[in-house]
Amino acid sequence: MISENRPTKKSGFTLTELMVSLLIVGMLLAAMTSVFLLSQKVYTRGSDISYKQKSITNVETELQNSLAKAIEISVSQTSGGDYNIGFNGTGECNIGPGGYVSDQVKDIQLEIVGDTISYKLIPKNNTMSTLSGGIVLNNFNNPDFKHGSFVNGSLSQNPPRYLVVKFAIP
Repeated sequence: MISENRPTKKSGFTLTELMVSLLIVGMLLAAMTSVFLLSQKVYTRGSDISYKQKSITNVETELQNSLAKAIEISVSQTSGGDYNIGFNGTGECNIGPGGYVSDQVKDIQLEIVGDTISYKLIPKNNTMSTLSGGIVLNNFNNPDFKHGSFVNGSLSQNPPRYLVVKFAIP
């Protein structure tokens, strides 16, 4: 008999090769999952900070727009005038007359020096930065401008206080 010497062909992977490839794929999936979860956490934190900063910036914009047109400024324990900004009993910052409410501002400090009113908007969250600036009171030299009852200081004292602003009648 003639025996045929054919080389035997082995096809497929060994168990060791499969185990190593599964281990590599598992490590890659774990790394991708970790990166995905981290990016999701960063996105959520970023949108939260963005909301808080936007809320504080809106308060600043409202304050600047109203004070630039003011002919009278006073501080009162009740809201009133053409525009007001202050804190209600629950500690939220109310801005009128539109009724905008911000839950991110803890305190507003105001001071008139010359024809400029300086402000500091202090956020509730300590990781946020304090917004501060000054606004030139355009009508300060106008004889109708009044601020005699204005008291420099904080609006968030108890009882709640409001900055009340009146505008010139067009």
